[in-house]
Amino acid sequence: MEGIMKCVVKTAAGVGNVELVQRPIPQVGPNDILIKVHAVAVCGTDVHIMNWNEFASSRMIPPMIIGHEFSGEVVEKGELVSQIQIGDAVSAETHIVCHTCDVCHNGQEHVCPHTRTIGLSRDGALAEYACIPAENAVVFKKFANWEVLSLMEPFVAAVHAATQFPVAGKSVVVIGCGPMGAMGASVAKKCGAAKVIAIEPVSDRGKKALEMGADVLINPIEEEVSKAVPMANDGNLIDVVLDFSGNVGAIQSSLTYIKPEGKIAVLGLSDRQLSFELSEFVYRGLTLKGIAGRRMYQDWETAKGLLASGLDLSNIITHKLPMTEFKEGLRLMKTGECCKCVLIP
Repeated sequence: MEGIMKCVVKTAAGVGNVELVQRPIPQVGPNDILIKVHAVAVCGTDVHIMNWNEFASSRMIPPMIIGHEFSGEVVEKGELVSQIQIGDAVSAETHIVCHTCDVCHNGQEHVCPHTRTIGLSRDGALAEYACIPAENAVVFKKFANWEVLSLMEPFVAAVHAATQFPVAGKSVVVIGCGPMGAMGASVAKKCGAAKVIAIEPVSDRGKKALEMGADVLINPIEEEVSKAVPMANDGNLIDVVLDFSGNVGAIQSSLTYIKPEGKIAVLGLSDRQLSFELSEFVYRGLTLKGIAGRRMYQDWETAKGLLASGLDLSNIITHKLPMTEFKEGLRLMKTGECCKCVLIP
């Protein structure tokens, strides 16, 4: 497809330098597809790119189109692409893996050490059109709307965290109720958790977790979690802890209310060190599991099933703006004034 498109580009290294520009519509390679983008959700990664912190500066070489949580319609495909059809509605797995290392060969592609990322190490989707490898596109035959479909990449990561350990009939604590934590609470409840307890100090985020399915909300600033959590669980300790906050202190505190043989899944990120008494961890038979992205592609299929069963993500979207107002979208995400802000090209 020939022509010019509008897109949002990190134009140069350093703080800021994110601009709306015009570029040629990308040309598809033999294994690629071209997508007419309908919606792009703003992510914390986009804020990191704007702020040019160590995470972004070590992974991106500008100029680069940003944005990786998106939905759209396939309008062109490469000559070797057969599994995707023109007109398909898609979201996308953002991790492009090598398929050749021993990690990939053992079915653990989501932790491939050679991963490249759409919108970070390859042009992204905050644009009128996006070109991605066909294998990374996930087709949705049924979906609520383009805006909800743009949430799939973070939603499927929340699915990974919430289904890493069995939660049916179990008590579950969700630490941190930003967009992914709220979605994680919803998944846990939909998967049959007996009680979902949300821990969140920000009032609006806590309310959102309750809207999405959490049974109880605890503010860790106002209450002592070591006592409040068991009290909220009829005096019992907790089976599964899901951390979406990266708050090391909160993760360490979970050891005070988790059962022997309890499971802790951590999706939140932090540059602080986590410390605990090893003998207590060993004698109580606890499990700590890091959650890296999405299991490719079984978590995507689980997510499709959860949506088909009636799980509703529409409440996660609190702001919708035209792409030209991307700076306001980034500001809303940076300040935490939104749950999810979606930009429309």
